[in-house]
Amino acid sequence: MASITLRDLTKRFDALVAVDRLNLEIQEGELITLLGPSGCGKTTTLRMIGGFESPNEGDIFFGERAVTWLQPELRNIGIVFQNYALFPHMTVRENVAFGLEMRREVGARVRQRVAAILSKVQLVGMESRYPHQLSGGQQQRVALARALVVNPAVLLLDEPLANLDAKLREEMRFYIRHLQREFGITTIYVTHDQAEAMVLADRIALMKDGRLQQLGSAEDIYRRPSNAWVAEFIGLSNLIRGTVAGRRDGALSVRTAAGVFSCAGEDAAGEVVICVRPESLRFGQEHPNRLRGVVRERVFLGNLLDYQIEGPDGLRLRVQADPSRVFAPGTSVDVSFSPADAWVMRAEAR
Repeated sequence: MASITLRDLTKRFDALVAVDRLNLEIQEGELITLLGPSGCGKTTTLRMIGGFESPNEGDIFFGERAVTWLQPELRNIGIVFQNYALFPHMTVRENVAFGLEMRREVGARVRQRVAAILSKVQLVGMESRYPHQLSGGQQQRVALARALVVNPAVLLLDEPLANLDAKLREEMRFYIRHLQREFGITTIYVTHDQAEAMVLADRIALMKDGRLQQLGSAEDIYRRPSNAWVAEFIGLSNLIRGTVAGRRDGALSVRTAAGVFSCAGEDAAGEVVICVRPESLRFGQEHPNRLRGVVRERVFLGNLLDYQIEGPDGLRLRVQADPSRVFAPGTSVDVSFSPADAWVMRAEAR
């Protein structure tokens, strides 16, 4: 295992800055997801950590060891690609043993290591099969076994579940999390899937345009987004623009077109955005922050009803509520929310 440090890591492709002075500290044994939309720089970052791309500026450390310019085979990494990259002419056993043989390990030691790792990934009895004889989930476990069998200091996963169907993808999220905890390997996992990142990660590094927007636990990023872009990217959100009017009783007062609301958040001034998640809004006047609106749409989602409410000055709000109370489109309703559930943040990304 090794900690990973990225210092001012920068990668340019001609005029395009793919990664822009990225600084990141990953603890030994931690699983970090690099999350963001296509083109945000997450895969380029992973490839630089693995040695498959060279940075234009900055440094990469595994522990105290500088690895910025080392070849991939000298970094002691395991990597699983999106397409698994299994050798079609090799059996499961041969695919998994390949990394050990490249390190010039032979004989009984290789057989023992391969047998042990195949047991861990639940592929015993499939050793003689070829990749085309395996399901997508089984191929993915072979790729994981091949990466883990060499006892890497760092495990790199580049959207490894992208080719699986939704149900299998959900199962494999928990499986990968279990394996990573069992082996205790420092792991970087690239994904554009928010749910995947929230299930898997100890911390999420959320990227946009090559820059780190926020680093934190799934709960931190969901409940306390750093800016409006983060709030919109992670989950559903209601964003209410306003101006800070002061601070009272430990809460920020923010003046909006729908009224003055008491909110949580860091000290702020000027124009800001309030983030309130749909599940935090309540029908009625239960909480101090209140407004009146009209139900415009209602959608049944099984365990809840999803409403669109039109408030003052054209403000649109999403409310997700218990289906035990039903409001028809066109109904006037009171909506309220707690100051603790109203998070004030910057309007713009970094």
